Amino acid sequence: MTVRPGSLRVVLMDRYLLGRMLPRMGVVLLVTLLILLTERILRLLDLVTSKGAPLRLVLDMAVNLVPHYLGLAMPAAFAVAVLTLLAALSRDSEIDVLESAGWSLRRIGAPFVVTGVILAFISLPLFGFIQPYSRYAYRAVKHAAYTVGWTGWVEEGMLIDAGDGLTISIGDVDATGRAVSRVFVHQVDEAGRESVLTARRGVVVTDPGGDTVRLVLIDGRGLVDGQWLDFERLRLERSFSAERNPFRPRGLKERELTLGELLERMRSPGPEPPDPRFAAEFHARLVRSVALVGVALFAVPLGVARKRSPAWPRIAIALVILVAFNELLLTTQSLAELGHLDPALGVWGVGTLFMGGSLWLYLATPGQGARSPLRAPLRLVETLLELVAAPLRRLGRWLGIRA
Repeated sequence: MTVRPGSLRVVLMDRYLLGRMLPRMGVVLLVTLLILLTERILRLLDLVTSKGAPLRLVLDMAVNLVPHYLGLAMPAAFAVAVLTLLAALSRDSEIDVLESAGWSLRRIGAPFVVTGVILAFISLPLFGFIQPYSRYAYRAVKHAAYTVGWTGWVEEGMLIDAGDGLTISIGDVDATGRAVSRVFVHQVDEAGRESVLTARRGVVVTDPGGDTVRLVLIDGRGLVDGQWLDFERLRLERSFSAERNPFRPRGLKERELTLGELLERMRSPGPEPPDPRFAAEFHARLVRSVALVGVALFAVPLGVARKRSPAWPRIAIALVILVAFNELLLTTQSLAELGHLDPALGVWGVGTLFMGGSLWLYLATPGQGARSPLRAPLRLVETLLELVAAPLRRLGRWLGIRA
């Protein structure tokens, strides 16, 4: 088998374009995941510490959130990677060279469209199988954090809910986290009677099995059942078990079902019609996978719509398109779940609108700098940005600041 030189050059050029696009996508995807996970981890830390649960639960929940955030970040990272690459090729006149060699914009964008198809197939197991299990695992770990009870973890100045009406506040904690001082305890028993205890010092003791925590109060005083009580040593004990509040089985929520399980629920025979939630979730996942092809179709013409213009206004427009598509899809899915729309027609209608609009932009943009439907929106965005930037530049000159 012989390979023509022209065919080899085409293959090498496609590899060159993909070789420059994929690392950009990887970097954007990693940064986006880190930003999303950092924000959520901070909230999870607050949840775990307020419940006195082990900090390892934060890592468990964060790991289970990765597939969810990966599904959110993948379209944006793909669009930004294609846009920034085409903007760089345009700035360095490489698009001019390709067009002078007979490459149309549609041919330049072909490897990105093929990448979108590959990503669509990759996203099917992500949306259809990995996310449902990871979503259930995240909720199970979160449930464990809520129900684990007090495990002996203490922090200065924080109210600790030890369960069963017992609330503890610690003034000072040593480096080991076991010797404490300035302890305040408020307790409400099953009959509703309140007790208030204070102690100068205390020791937190956890049994080897980790099922019981004891707080030994030393040199304290308390108000118990309306009477003052002075004590030299008093022991408070709390037992807990992760199995006393087991989490519900998987599948009670449609987002925890795999594609196969959703399809089975949609087809299950019975006197009552199937719940539309299953069909809406099933079709929404398929549309989100197919939409990755549409991301390439609109990112290619958007990347070369204005020759040598800044790339970030185009990135802003791309993100607005993706957010609008996501919100419209969620709204349509909600209406379908309530029975106001046919799930298949409603959800695939949104998908067809997105894919059709993206394909129209792809076909309506013949080349770099040519007249396209995106010229007017980009010019409007740049005009608005100039109206905002001009007063700032004048203010900077007045203050003696050079841009």
